[in-house]
Amino acid sequence: MKHLPATLLAVGLLGLSLAPVIAQSPAARAAAEVVEEAEWTNLIGEGLDGWTVDKENLASHWEKVDGMIVGKNPDKKGSILWTDANEFGDFELIVEYRTPSPDYDSGVFVRAESHQVQIGVSRSLKKDMTGSIYAPKDGDGGYPAVTDEDAIREHHKLGEWNTLRIVLRGNMIQTFLNDNEICNYPGKTITESGKIGLQLHANVDMEMQFRTVKIRPLEAE
Repeated sequence: MKHLPATLLAVGLLGLSLAPVIAQSPAARAAAEVVEEAEWTNLIGEGLDGWTVDKENLASHWEKVDGMIVGKNPDKKGSILWTDANEFGDFELIVEYRTPSPDYDSGVFVRAESHQVQIGVSRSLKKDMTGSIYAPKDGDGGYPAVTDEDAIREHHKLGEWNTLRIVLRGNMIQTFLNDNEICNYPGKTITESGKIGLQLHANVDMEMQFRTVKIRPLEAE
């Protein structure tokens, strides 16, 4: 067997040593991030395309402004803006929201009206329950899940942008407020699939701004 010249051997060894470095290069990492991001579906389109208000006479509550979905109900009537898309089963949902209103009661319905992730002050409990599950049909009270109220008080940024992340697998609903877990709850009467709804609660004049509403499917465990 012939011996390789020292220069060729050095180049070969150098190439081997660089292989893992190249695999972790910024370009490679960026490509991986693009692939991961491609899994998400942005639910905010042109105008309010892809969304329907539950009551036609309340369609004026909702509009598209500067790339955001904005809901206002100066008449203090409640309305829900529902997705038109195919029904969602298991998913991860990220909602970024903000409100200039000092008092507000909003939320995100997951699959149907039976289960909602609260945003803002509960009308019944008179306190901030953001990230908590409202599920009266489950028969264990309006807010049946054990909720970390200390985390809500510490991490909810009133008047600023907040990120609410919802992970739903089967009947398990897990919520995070600005990357802090709020609750993990097994819904009793939750449907297997359904649409996503954004709410303006009745009996309170408020404005809600949603700059991100994106979703990606999850495989059942």
